Amino acid sequence: MSTETYRRAAETGDVDLAMTAFAPDAVLHSPLTSRVRFTGHAELRALIEVAYAHLTDIRFHTDVGDDRTRVVVHTARIGGEEIEEAALLRLDGDGRIAEATLFVRTLPGLVALMDRFGPDIARHNGRPAVARLLGVLVKPLLAMVRSGDRHAVPLTSPRRS
Repeated sequence: MSTETYRRAAETGDVDLAMTAFAPDAVLHSPLTSRVRFTGHAELRALIEVAYAHLTDIRFHTDVGDDRTRVVVHTARIGGEEIEEAALLRLDGDGRIAEATLFVRTLPGLVALMDRFGPDIARHNGRPAVARLLGVLVKPLLAMVRSGDRHAVPLTSPRRS
């Protein structure tokens, strides 16, 4: 089953193994924006290489669904932030991933992902100026989100006696 291969590849950082889990024309929808998707093995390989270069401590804890639709969930770390990512996977008749839609929490983790992935993807796509710009633009957002998460969010929690 593709999700087993997908999980093993992510946990071991094996890009070649990951590619065997995807159909040749598979589509992956970014967790950051609906404006970006990665289509086909060449685009997916570049994204997976970036992901495996930055994500650490990947551990899957959930894999549910049927032979056409599955949801897999893992925890990981990126740029000092913990994340939890859910992937909605639609499988083709051969059990390979035809479509993947990713969802990431927490907000600091999602912004850290943007900080690490964005510039690398832009560089891979031959846009070094965009990579530099993204590297500069995301830093203040990351600082604000981390600060808010650490200092403001706890103030909204229910009081416990």
